[in-house]
Amino acid sequence: MGLNWLLIDQETWEEVDPDELSYEELLALGEVVGIESRGLSADIIASLPSINYKAGSSQNGSNDSCVICRLDYEDGETLTLLSCKHSYHSECINNWLKINKVCPVCSTEVSTAAHS
Repeated sequence: MGLNWLLIDQETWEEVDPDELSYEELLALGEVVGIESRGLSADIIASLPSINYKAGSSQNGSNDSCVICRLDYEDGETLTLLSCKHSYHSECINNWLKINKVCPVCSTEVSTAAHS
C-alpha cells in the first residue's frame, strides 16, 4: 500500500480503516493527523483567578482538601478558583487543565471569559 495513500482527498480519507493499516502506516498517519489538544492554553490557565485558603471557613462551599491530590489545604495557601467555584491547588489543577478543559468535580467547561 505504501505511504502514498496519505495524499488522498477528504472524501477518501473518511473511508480509511485504521484496523487495516500496518504499524508503519499508523505511525505515518499519526504524523499527518497530529495531536489534538483537549486542554487549555498556558495563557488561559495563568489567567484563572486565585484565592487564599482560610482554615475553618467554607469558602464558596468548597472542600477543605484538593480532590486531585487528596491533601488538605493549609491556612493561607493560594488556590486556583474555577468559574464553577471549585478550588484546587494551583499546581494540581494547572496540570489537569493542560489535558482537560473541564472541572474534575462537576465537568463544567472551564470558562475563558476571564481571559479577555
